[in-house]
Amino acid sequence: MNTRTILALAVTYLASHCAMAESLPALIPLPQKYETAGTTRDYSNLSFTTTDKRFANTVALANRLARRPIESDLPSLTVNIQYDPTLKNPEAYQLTLPAKGDATIKASTDTGAFYALQTLLQLTRHKLSSGKIPVCTITDAPRFPWRGLMLDEARHFMGKKYVLHLLRTMAAHKMNRFHWHLTDDQGWRIEIKQYPKLTTIGSWRGPGTQAPVPKWDRKTPFAKRKYGGFYTQKDIREIVAYATSLHIQILPEIDIPGHAMAIALSYPEVLPKTDQDTGKGVQGLKGNVLSVVREENYRMLDTIFGEIADLFPGKYIHVGGDEVNVNAWKASPEHRKYMKKHGMKNPHQLQNMFMLRLEKILKKHGKTLMGWNEIMHGGELSNDTGVMAWISIGAGLNAARHHYPTVMAVGSHNYFDMKYPGRGETGHWWAGAISTQKAYSWNPLFEGQLKPDEQRHILGVHCCLWTEFCPDPTAADYKLWPRACATAEVGWTPQQQRRWSHFSTRLAHHQDYLDILEVGYRIKPPQAVIRQGVVTIRPPYAAPATILFTLDGSEPTASSSIYKNQHFTPAQGKQLRYRTLRPNGRMSKTVKGAIREPIGTWSKKNLAKKGPTTLKFNLTSTLTTPGNWIVELQYTKGKNPTRILSASILENGKPVSSATGGTTLDPKHRTTRLRLPITTLRKNATYTLKLVLDSPSGNNSSGKILFDLSPWLEPTTTLTTNVKHHADNSPNKAVNWNRSDFYWSNRNGKKGDQWLYTFEKPVSLTSIKL
Repeated sequence: MNTRTILALAVTYLASHCAMAESLPALIPLPQKYETAGTTRDYSNLSFTTTDKRFANTVALANRLARRPIESDLPSLTVNIQYDPTLKNPEAYQLTLPAKGDATIKASTDTGAFYALQTLLQLTRHKLSSGKIPVCTITDAPRFPWRGLMLDEARHFMGKKYVLHLLRTMAAHKMNRFHWHLTDDQGWRIEIKQYPKLTTIGSWRGPGTQAPVPKWDRKTPFAKRKYGGFYTQKDIREIVAYATSLHIQILPEIDIPGHAMAIALSYPEVLPKTDQDTGKGVQGLKGNVLSVVREENYRMLDTIFGEIADLFPGKYIHVGGDEVNVNAWKASPEHRKYMKKHGMKNPHQLQNMFMLRLEKILKKHGKTLMGWNEIMHGGELSNDTGVMAWISIGAGLNAARHHYPTVMAVGSHNYFDMKYPGRGETGHWWAGAISTQKAYSWNPLFEGQLKPDEQRHILGVHCCLWTEFCPDPTAADYKLWPRACATAEVGWTPQQQRRWSHFSTRLAHHQDYLDILEVGYRIKPPQAVIRQGVVTIRPPYAAPATILFTLDGSEPTASSSIYKNQHFTPAQGKQLRYRTLRPNGRMSKTVKGAIREPIGTWSKKNLAKKGPTTLKFNLTSTLTTPGNWIVELQYTKGKNPTRILSASILENGKPVSSATGGTTLDPKHRTTRLRLPITTLRKNATYTLKLVLDSPSGNNSSGKILFDLSPWLEPTTTLTTNVKHHADNSPNKAVNWNRSDFYWSNRNGKKGDQWLYTFEKPVSLTSIKL
């Protein structure tokens, strides 16, 4: 086949796929193949039947779930489930909905039939279906065998009702691995009959307990009462049975040898004996690392894992292994003695020894070890030991190159304890804000960086919810969904078939199905934008949306005005408040004010390959009033840093306001702001923004350029202090109103230090932020 033929086939495929995606109902995840003539057929109810006993469970479940309380003269639709041995993937299925006659589901396993049922439920229970079903054939199978979701219940105990709800929601999106983080410093959540103190002591914190209240809970009601809980083994068996009926395997996690404060509070003898201060671990805690040379600990862990192995039928047990404070071992005479005896030069070798011992313990109980990517530190592990990569994409690539079964759960795309973008959102930030688009727009397989024999070790993809910022199920649902919808499609749908534009359109309608499932997902708010002196409100998604707004600064309610493409002035925009209203009455968070759209961008297309580049943008319709105007440059991607040399506003070609740059934009320094004060504006004048950028090492860089009026008072101010500054970070940088500049002292503060801010003229204000 020649290159021209390959290209023609590729173009034909992409064109047909685009047409398919645009004509699809709101199915998530996107099926592999969807064929339709674009017609529908009417139906009242669905009934399921089979002549094959292997599908009896799915038929019973389907007849229970697919009932619709509809009294209609329309015919019922019968769905026959049939065995098809040609479908080699155990999760594959074919669903045929003809114009007339019975529908069919073909599968080689009950799992495949179950996923066909989930697709059919989305087609029929969706609000938009209204008694109509598309005439189509869907042929489908997952990209990866592992499509997972992790819930941390150590930090906050959610309870059985929420776990069952979460399992149902996962199954509806064809996710098949529930990673249950059951132990950590903050709590032990699973009954171990041979070690009852793990739950009588280790599952509780707050007043009247031995456990401290974590700093993130000290201002919440949890700091004022005994708080916690655990699952009995009876609870566990019930939840496991329910998950199995939904074709979900549960991966329990017992986090050791670090993150073990709940164990140590219950049985203090498990800790290393130390002769010096061990320092604080990653999360600021001491006394949370097990001794790995104490033989009694291995007997304890053998018993614990024996009970756990009896409860969970899946292949793997997750043992954590992350963020171990090895200083606890360095400060321990018995550990130093052990290292010397066995020729160990690095405490990470102790962790490797510990993991090898755990491998044997789990093998004894018929299980295989899995852990976070730090379990690779210190030495080799068994080839079948699973690695879950969280620190970085590179950690996952490294595990695959070492031929370990690898799950990609990287923080930058899969840690949903990170904030959503936008004001008023809570959460961690160390991996950056994670939007639904960011959770969707990546490829876990990295074909360009992994050889084919390395790629086969990528089991799949996994999203994680740590619950520092999720004290209850409502908050957990908000953090997970719809970002977990994105992870579900990343794990199921072939990479070449995925397009963010198609997914976001389907997701807008898929929210109706989430409403049916009673999922407390985050509702995306609208965004007001200023363009050429006019404020409009942009809808939150590509589907009809009800937007409520007020113009008096008050919180919009269900009785507030509905936005219908009105235009507002920039002055009104300052008082504008708005939010999205869903049909079930739920609303998004309220957004205040308006933002300016980017006035331009930089990229390879307009940057010199090396050296300075001058960019100009018309500001005539943007400069609406005198004031302190800010130009902000936001780096988005690229390998080469870009340096901002200067910015200036030109009035009829002559500079009227200028600022010197100096900041380099790159992946670590993504934003810089320069202040350009304008005292007067001349009528009928032409205004231009002139930027001078430098790309000394190449032009592989891109970003957005914003221009807006500063929301703060920025009066002429001086700062005097008796504290010397560090390097060139002088006190002047604290009062130049440039948010990318800093004043740093050359030492820690001490009693008697003074900083005096003096305004040149008196100002009226409501607050000062330092």
